[in-house]
Amino acid sequence: YLPTGPELTQSAQLYSIDGPKMRLLLDFPTVGEPHYAQAIPASLIVDKQKKYYALAENTDPYATKSEKNAKVERKGNEVHVYLTAIRSHFAPDNIEGIQLGDTVYFHLTN
Repeated sequence: YLPTGPELTQSAQLYSIDGPKMRLLLDFPTVGEPHYAQAIPASLIVDKQKKYYALAENTDPYATKSEKNAKVERKGNEVHVYLTAIRSHFAPDNIEGIQLGDTVYFHLTN
């Protein structure tokens, strides 16, 4: 997009998820904060989801059930980051200690 001033233009895209493959419906420039995709009612997408786990019943070993359980663990040259995402808030929001050559795994629970 053309530079129009001090504000960086972002790409806004609208996709259809009603078939076996996502289909791009609209692609247009927009200014301002582009991170509001998470701020929609769950009722708009709940019947289109592939899997749903009640947090209390989730037995996935990589699930992070609360923000206080968010952590970064090093196992040799592997770093495992256990994150939570609640709307646009991620925890931990600062990840330190990654070194050149490390393999980093992000385990994100929303």
